[in-house]
This record gives sequence, structure tokens and C-alpha cells, in this order.
Amino acid sequence: MQQHERKHKYRKQEEIDPLKQEETARKIAAKEAKRQQVIEDVKLSLKRRRFDRIAIENARSDIEANIRQKEIRDMKKLRGEKTMLQIRKDLSAIIEAGIKCICPSIIIPKKIKYDGRTTLTINNVKYKIKNNLHIVGWGKEVVTMSSAFEKVVGKQLKRGFIVVPRKSISMMWNFPEAFPKLDSRITFVEAGMNGQPDEKTVEITQKIVNYCKRLKKRDLLIVMLSRDLDDLLCCPQNTITLKDKLRVLNRLKAANATLEEINIVRNKLSAIRGGDLARLAYPAKIITLFTSDMLAEPLEQLGGGPCVYDPKNQKALAILIKYKLVDKVSQNVRELLGESGSRKMRADAQLNEKKRYKFVQQYVIACNADAIECMAREALKLGLSPLKLNSTCSGTVEEFAQEYVKIASLMILAVENKITKLEMYEQMKESPICPLTDRKVWEMFPTKDKWSLGLCLLLGGRPTFNLGENSGKSGPNQELALYFSLYWYMRTKQYPILRGYTVWFLGGSSYGRDGNTSASGAFGYKSLATDIHPEYEKAKSIYKTAFLKWRKLAEDKQSESRIVKARQTMKDAEEMKKRYAAILPERVLRENNTNLFFSSINNGDELLQLKRENYYMLADVGDLHVIHIARFQCNCSGTCHVDEDRIYADRDYPVNRMLSATVVPVLQYCCRVAAPKSL
Repeated sequence: MQQHERKHKYRKQEEIDPLKQEETARKIAAKEAKRQQVIEDVKLSLKRRRFDRIAIENARSDIEANIRQKEIRDMKKLRGEKTMLQIRKDLSAIIEAGIKCICPSIIIPKKIKYDGRTTLTINNVKYKIKNNLHIVGWGKEVVTMSSAFEKVVGKQLKRGFIVVPRKSISMMWNFPEAFPKLDSRITFVEAGMNGQPDEKTVEITQKIVNYCKRLKKRDLLIVMLSRDLDDLLCCPQNTITLKDKLRVLNRLKAANATLEEINIVRNKLSAIRGGDLARLAYPAKIITLFTSDMLAEPLEQLGGGPCVYDPKNQKALAILIKYKLVDKVSQNVRELLGESGSRKMRADAQLNEKKRYKFVQQYVIACNADAIECMAREALKLGLSPLKLNSTCSGTVEEFAQEYVKIASLMILAVENKITKLEMYEQMKESPICPLTDRKVWEMFPTKDKWSLGLCLLLGGRPTFNLGENSGKSGPNQELALYFSLYWYMRTKQYPILRGYTVWFLGGSSYGRDGNTSASGAFGYKSLATDIHPEYEKAKSIYKTAFLKWRKLAEDKQSESRIVKARQTMKDAEEMKKRYAAILPERVLRENNTNLFFSSINNGDELLQLKRENYYMLADVGDLHVIHIARFQCNCSGTCHVDEDRIYADRDYPVNRMLSATVVPVLQYCCRVAAPKSL
């Protein structure tokens, strides 16, 4: 039998390339490292969100605990103190009513109505809708604005895109009022980093641009905007990069260019600002909804004007020439700025005589005037007589205080027949800080029979206020309250008849936080600032006496125990003197540290604290101010009137004041408060 030799076939082993294997291992390691980095970033993000949620819950618990402690303290107050407490309570209720009513979740359903069929009404203007609604928007306030809007229109909304700052979405879930619908058709995207636009900002804005390009004539586009959108509303022209745009704008800021000049250049470099969003969305109809602190603010400045016509001519290049920056920017930027005008599109043929797009309507959905209207209603409920003056005051904090003191004193002098209606009119008609129309000045002339339990002057605006790098904790309303106290005291020295009235000021931020503090604002009245100086002089005297006693004991070589005890007494007195020195009004105003002043006196009662930690829900439309004027008789049996040129303490009504962690019993001045005396 023939044996067949089996040929064993050996598989040829592949040659292993060490370099290729090393490169593969390196790629795998890089991918794994990237994966681990993503995991760590997610863990860190979740941990931060958890800490933020815990911080919010702790803040809420602290507020509730502080409210309970304050209620216990208030129950122990004496009659005169309770009258002051009632004034604080009434003024706080008035300010909080104004802040609450402009919350997007409250004001949107009031100003926007849907009949459940085909009619949408915005500020009494009707629009026909039928599954043709779209929303785009930028800003933190727009989160709650868009959610509230979707709850009104329901399934009529087809789709929406809202761009918000980082952490806005995670923070939203801590506030039930801000919750969007579970089946919401709105996509919320976080963008921007440290107040600057990033690539995510450009990416989502470009997506919105592409979406708006596909809209038809039957579509209705809702554009929602809030203030300060420079880090969110950003989409450079295709020929330049984000870095190019930021480099130009930063150099303009460094050259001290005006905000208007910077906006002209920003619009020219943008593919969405200066009316470009409207150009791209045409022929769709556009409705712009925004919050504003100034109704008189030029529409071109609102949110960068994405739906407001801008010719985008060579003004931008002229601005760079003015600041000698032409040679310091890239060639692409120079070419773009050198273009004679924007690329003509069909929408540019739809301009009216005022150079505004006919297919675009703009509405102020929330402003200071809305808040003041609600404040007036609350004042009436409290039996006070409200007088709405101006919601768009402007100037520095000190100018605000001077103007408010002048207005309050003129009202009193007029009701006391010390000045005529014409004299009052002449002094108030041309105010640069708080301009009033002729009709308003004539109508506001006070008469005794209309004051009820007191007169409430309602105003608002946004005082110029800057915190330096070395500033302490402060806010425009706290500084305004302290300045008001100082100027009102000086005014009463000038016009003694004003001393027969109790005048209080309260300023609060519509955003819920005043400056860099957790307080919303502060109270101001005549003796608020001047009370500190007598106590400071007393502390200086106590320290001087303690120092001399210690030195005397040391010189006489008395027993060591007596010297040690005297030295400790001296140190305690010195510490108390420093604490009073730190809260002298002129010092805290100079150092922008007024929050220390208000936190250190009367257990912080002179600070306005909102009852809920709901800052996320609030709209930033400026500051709200109320001046309360009433004629009261004093509680101190006339003691404080013995010498009008000297401040007297009401020793029948002591109040505890707190300096840092140490509670020191001192006397609070009577502030001329008691039961109202009929006029």
C-alpha cells in the first residue's frame, strides 16, 4: 500500500513591526486617556452640581433660620422700635411686590395671551398662528422667559433654541418655577466661558443661523433677548476667526473706545448682529421680546441688535483708524471692515422711513416701569399714597442721593406752604438725574388730604457704580441708602421744618443681589449715619482711659495681675474702637465697603433681604427705589427736640447693635417715630 507523504503546511508567521506596534499602543493609550479625562470631567461636573445644589439648600435653610430669629427678636422690641419695624416691613413689601411681578414666569402670562385656537396676543397686538411658531434666544433670563412662553402656546411651538451661560441648566432644576415642560420642544445649550464667547458659542449660534434660513413666509419667529449678551450672541463672519474678532475688540477696549464704537465694530464683524438675523430669517415675521432697565434705550443697542437694521458701512474702519489699530489687526479683518456695506439682501428692501424692518416687531416684556406699577398697587393696599415719578433715572450714586433728598424736601416744603407750586416746578422740571415731564411736575403737587398714612415716592433706574479690585463688599443701593441718610441729615439742618417728618429711603435690586453682596438693598433715614460718630467718640474715650490706667499701673510697678488685667481691658477697648472706626460712614463709602456698615448695626435690620433664595428667577431691569414721607410725633417725650443742633439718644428705648461676633448694647436714636399724627 503506497503511503502518501503528507505535506505539512506551515503558516508563515507574520513579521511584527515594532514601530507600528508601538504606534498602535500609543494610540490606544491616548484614546484611553481621553476617555478617562471625559469620565473625570463628568464626575467633576456632577460633583460641582451637587455642591451647588447643597449650597442653595443651605442658603434657603439659613434664610428661614434668620427669619425665625428675626421674628423672635422683633417680638421683644419696644413700642418705638416696633414702629420702625413696621416701616421696614411696609417698604420691604412694596419693593418685593415690584421685584416679584417682573419675574418672567409671572409677567409672560400677563402680557402674552393665547386663545387656544389661532390667535396670539402680545401687548394687545394679535397674531395668527397655526403650528408656525419658532423660538431662538440668548441670555439667562431667557430660560424662564421661553419656558413660560411655551406653557402659554403649548403645541403651537414647533421648535426652539436657547443659548444660556454655563451652569444655567443645572441651576434651573433647583427652582420649580423655572421648569420647562417635560415634553419641551426647546433645546437649551450652555455656552461661553468666564464672560467670553467660546467655540461652543459660535457652533450653536451658527446652527441657529442655519435654522432661521429655512423659515418660510408663514412662519413666526420669536427672538428673546436679555441684557449683557456679548459672550453668547457671537458668530463671526466666515472670513475671520473667533480669535480675530476678540483680538480686535480687546484692543479697542484697551484703547478706551466708547461702548457705541465697540458695538459698531462688533456688528460689522458679526454674521448675526446688526440686523443679520432678520435678513436671514426673512420672509418670516419676527417678534423680539426683551427685558430692559431703560425704555428710552436705543433699540439698536438691545442685545446687539440682531433684528435691527445696521448698514454696516465703513464707520467700523474709521474707528480703527481713529485709534491707530489698522496695522495691528489681521488682513482678513481689514478687508472685512473695509467693505463699503453689508451684502444686500431681500430684507433690506423692507425698510420703512425710520430705517426699521417692516416685518420685525419689538416689545419690552419686562422693565422698571412694570415693577413700579406693581409697587404702587402694593402701597395702596398698605394705606399709603403712591406717587410714580420716574423709572429711568440715571447718574452716579451720590447724584441720585442728592436728587432724592431734594425731591423729598420739596414735597414737604410744598405741603407746609413754604414754597409755591411754581417754585416747586422751577426746581424740579429740568433735573438731569430724574427728569420729569411738565405734566408730571404739576400733577405731583402734594395736598394734605391725599397723603393717607404717608406718601410714597416711587422711582427707579441704574446708578453708575463701579467696584475696584481692592473694594470691599458693597452695592449701589447700600451706598445710595447711606448717602441719602447723610444728605437728609444735612437738609434738616438747613430747613428745621423737615424735622417734623419721618423720611425713609429703601433701594432694592430687581435682580435680588445688590452689587457683590447677598443683600438686595438697604434702608436709609436721618440718624442712620450720624449715630455712629457719638459711639465712636465714646469708644475712643474708653480706650484712652484704659490706656492711661494701664500705663499708670506699669509706671507705678503695681502687681503683675493688676497690670495684666488692665492691659487686657485696654486691648478690648482698642479692638472696640477699631470696629467702630471701620464702619464710620465716610470710610465705608470711600472703601466701597458699605455692607460692613449695614451688617454691623441693628442686627442687620437695615439690610433688605428677600424672603426666598429665588435669584435665578428674577429679571435684571435695574434698581427700584421708594421714599416714604410721613408726619410722626416722637416717642421720647420731646427729649430729642431740646436742642435741634445736637443729637440726643432716646434712653427709654435701647437696642442691641452687633459689631462682628460681639453683641454690644448701645442706644439707638429715636428717629422721630411713633403713631401717626393727623395733618
